[in-house]
Amino acid sequence: MLVSQNLNIKKPYQGYTYSYPHKSTYREFSPIELSDIWKGENSAFFYMHIPFCEMRCGFCNLFTVSNPKESVSKYLESMQLHMKQILEVIPDLQLKNFAIGGGTPTFLTIDELDLLLKSMVDFGVDTQRFFGSIEASPKTLTKEKIELVESYKISRLSMGIQSWVQDEMKTLGRPQKIESTLKAVENIADSNVEEFNLDLIYGVHNQNKESFVYSLKKTIEYQPTEIFLYPLYIRKLTGLGIKNQKQSLHQFELYLTGRDFLLSHGYVQTSMRCFRRKGTINCRPQSNYSPVTDNMIGVGAGARSYTENLHYSTDYAVKSKEIKNIIADYTNTKNFKSVNYGVSLNKEEQKRRFLIKSLTDGGSLNQRLYHDIFNINPFEDFQLLNQLIERNWLLEIRPDVYALNQEGMCYEDVIGPALYSEKSKQLMSDFEWK
Repeated sequence: MLVSQNLNIKKPYQGYTYSYPHKSTYREFSPIELSDIWKGENSAFFYMHIPFCEMRCGFCNLFTVSNPKESVSKYLESMQLHMKQILEVIPDLQLKNFAIGGGTPTFLTIDELDLLLKSMVDFGVDTQRFFGSIEASPKTLTKEKIELVESYKISRLSMGIQSWVQDEMKTLGRPQKIESTLKAVENIADSNVEEFNLDLIYGVHNQNKESFVYSLKKTIEYQPTEIFLYPLYIRKLTGLGIKNQKQSLHQFELYLTGRDFLLSHGYVQTSMRCFRRKGTINCRPQSNYSPVTDNMIGVGAGARSYTENLHYSTDYAVKSKEIKNIIADYTNTKNFKSVNYGVSLNKEEQKRRFLIKSLTDGGSLNQRLYHDIFNINPFEDFQLLNQLIERNWLLEIRPDVYALNQEGMCYEDVIGPALYSEKSKQLMSDFEWK
């Protein structure tokens, strides 16, 4: 049986594990050809990364820079070259859904964004057939850009508003005016985009129950398809981290307040963070994409790619100066047909990734599929799963398929890190942040 650490539920915010292994486990290695990495693989989720924003929020550790002086057009040209060379190596690549993230994709001008979307279609993304998502910010999202998103039939538009209280925005290090937020949200709500998501953050040190409920009430006025409640994490080298800012001492209580408010106002909880409007749960077109077992291929500086045995990307940094250097290296690259930075996954790491992706972010654990892949029952392999059953957090929702219940979802940020291997934890600890 593989060892997992015990659950420490007194500290419910230990780490957001939306992927595994974490990017801080990546290291430089001898170049490997894409043709070798993708041998026998020809399907993947497609991701594009735009590492530009109009501002850098105080809590942000994403791979992005604000108001770049470098040529954005040169970056887009490099992305086109990147896609062209991928297709030369994997000519039969079949795509399964897509996302455009960052950074802020809507930071691009309307012409630049149109060019990006055309390039994506030329790469093989059928935006009308596949479910796709694009991220935006209030200040950069215009009616014209929303209309462009509509014209490509992109299914989902996601925007972080974080709070409707100006003082909380200031504390978050986000110089965003409520007027800009209001205008952008109204424009999305009035659009024909199939789905839209709004993000809120809880745990700001000057936030209280009343101010959080105010933001929740203001958000549901526009009936977004999804509302994500993100806990404030203060990470190394971010603006809030440098200032040694603290989260609210009542962060978990704020979460419960937000959860209960949305559950009583027409939303259904699908994960710790995600709340989906009733009546829209089964509205998405059916897809054969699985975030648990499928590959991902990324384009752009900071974009990650996954296969069964290898995860890779460009170098990683948080400081603006270091990120700019990595972006410059990307735009000067002429050969994207090999990679030299990432992490390999042995069978143990593949098992841990399978469980983390199954148990968090609204996933479900398919016991039979795990056995088919790894030739062992997951409950025999990981004692942690039995602990979750004993706590009544993990329930069988249909034969051989398990999912976290409402109480279990509260502790996704405990369950995910509890499944990290000792090797991954050591690599994360040794990572030199820059």
